[in-house]
Amino acid sequence: MSQTHQDPIYRTSPARTGKMMVIMLGICIAGGAIFFGMWDYWISAPPPVALMGAAEKAAPAQATGKDIPVTLEFVESSDFRTLAFNALPGEEGYNPSFTVNSGDQVTFTTVNKGKSFHSFGIVSDPEDFGNVLWNSAIAAPTNPLKPGESGDVTFTAGAPGTYYYICTVPGHALQGMQGTFTVE
Repeated sequence: MSQTHQDPIYRTSPARTGKMMVIMLGICIAGGAIFFGMWDYWISAPPPVALMGAAEKAAPAQATGKDIPVTLEFVESSDFRTLAFNALPGEEGYNPSFTVNSGDQVTFTTVNKGKSFHSFGIVSDPEDFGNVLWNSAIAAPTNPLKPGESGDVTFTAGAPGTYYYICTVPGHALQGMQGTFTVE
């Protein structure tokens, strides 16, 4: 008694296997190019141990009872090379400086007037966008404000010093989206 096999046996040719390998290699090369092409972005967040020293500056201050409202707009040049708050460089209102007293209650309201995504925070170093002080964040780099959206945050200004308000989306502060926030 002989048995015949009724189920089809699927096989491929060496040519099809070669095409599949070329496609997989192409995907790996494209992924590697994207990853290493954006290397500065992937390594831009400071390690957690670098954030530990910021706790001293973020210490709570004695409330003064004074409320300070501030409104900022995210703006961009038409070629997206220059980013700023309120106005572009050379225009009136460009990245204004603010001075408050330790313990003042500050309310920042931000409006995204640009076409890109933005978020906000007060930091001690404009290149350290991952270390937002006093719970002053509006949105986040991972969930930023979309064009036309707005947000606000109220916090108590902490220890005296010179700080910076920035867009916390990686690279935006370096493109000009930063201003001075002084606490006296």
